[in-house]
Amino acid sequence: MIPFADANPVRRVPWVTLLLSALCIIVYFAVQPTGTPELHWDGIIERGAEGDLRFAVGNAAIPCEITQGRPLTEQEFQQTFRDVPHDFGACSDEGGPAHSPGKNVWLALIATMFLHGSIPHLFGNLVFLWVFGNNVESHKGWWRYLLLYLIGGTAATAAHVVLNPNSTVPMVGASGAIAAVMGAYFVLWPNMRIKSIVPIGLVFLRKVQALWLLVIWLASNLLLVGIASGVAWAAHLGGFAFGALVGLWWRRQDRRRPTTITTLPPELSTPSAPAPV
Repeated sequence: MIPFADANPVRRVPWVTLLLSALCIIVYFAVQPTGTPELHWDGIIERGAEGDLRFAVGNAAIPCEITQGRPLTEQEFQQTFRDVPHDFGACSDEGGPAHSPGKNVWLALIATMFLHGSIPHLFGNLVFLWVFGNNVESHKGWWRYLLLYLIGGTAATAAHVVLNPNSTVPMVGASGAIAAVMGAYFVLWPNMRIKSIVPIGLVFLRKVQALWLLVIWLASNLLLVGIASGVAWAAHLGGFAFGALVGLWWRRQDRRRPTTITTLPPELSTPSAPAPV
């Protein structure tokens, strides 16, 4: 099921959503290596053209680098991408010469949200970001929304790292950050109608309640638990959980916000006419 629009109007131009989308597009087409990449579009790179692979290893977040606090060693890189069979859990405490010596593994937590493995991966994420992000930005303002995106994306990466601490495979994609935006959206507007493409044999266009779209999205990720699918399901679920918690906090704040009632002072109020006898 692919959402493409909702019935929730926005009150202002979602400049941050547009900026984030533009950055992802510019990075993919102007910064990432060109050529014919053979990268997975599901959020984890396991193989690719040489230039794409080195760019991802040099810029994307890698669980082993986060747990060790340093870039992959040359030996870890060789064991992961050169040796056969590949060892995608080649993380070691031994140390050694770094494969990407100038890499800042902490800045990579942010950079990885703007890298993508393929055109379907890129534009699939951007569709979800537009459908759900513009309303969250309009409702809570640009800076809260931007913090949700960046911190939520970091929380998503952290969830993947916790479950895969020895992985030497780079993560790419904005799906964890977008999952955080989705979590906030579904808490704030659970009954909103989402216009979606439903490909069941034939392609149908349906308005689906946000709550049911959430159930289907969660189920599709939970079905991947324990399966070597290459999909960063832990990042998706971790980002969504973070966004849902933020959404609950925002909803509680909205309910506590007092309603302002403007009244005229007594000397300016107009006395009501006497009732006829």
